[in-house]
Amino acid sequence: MRTRSHPRALTGPILRLMLIALGTSYVQGLLARPDLPDLVAGARSWFVGLVWILAAAALFFGCLRPAWRWLNRRTLLTTRRIIQRAGIGASRERTLHLLSVYDVRMRQRRGQRISQSGDLIVDHGSGGSWVLANMPEAVRFRELILLEVGALRREVSLQGGAPQAPAPAPAPAPGPAPVRAEPHGLLGGRGRAYRG
Repeated sequence: MRTRSHPRALTGPILRLMLIALGTSYVQGLLARPDLPDLVAGARSWFVGLVWILAAAALFFGCLRPAWRWLNRRTLLTTRRIIQRAGIGASRERTLHLLSVYDVRMRQRRGQRISQSGDLIVDHGSGGSWVLANMPEAVRFRELILLEVGALRREVSLQGGAPQAPAPAPAPAPGPAPVRAEPHGLLGGRGRAYRG
């Protein structure tokens, strides 16, 4: 399953955009008044330029950057792991194997309850927790994670209890490693080819 944070995460940048437009318009209107003191009227073009520079910086850091971050951060749930990718392509990737997950808790604020989103806190074996913020349909996503964790643990316990396989055949001549594909999960996660 592949998803990104709920679109309500863009509420803050949209509100900041409106405030930046409102503030810029107000200050530009003040600077256009004919009854400005001589010192301010003489440097009016400098003040207008400064207002536009400050508005552009606020627009970039307060609106465009968070929207870009939201657009390029994806969370994937496969049959083996939870992966969060950020950036174009896979420039930053954070992975957690499902066998190390021992609890998934959900935290919902008032606004998140309305939109059925929430923060999932994934407690894992290394003693830490990983917060998946603003996940859409948080209750369902939590259930899917727990189902996949249970299925993987059952699979591992069945493999551990199975009789030992016969001794492996002699190793083939050295060459490139064969490519195996990770199987598709019940959740529609994409398989991933890897060498090994």
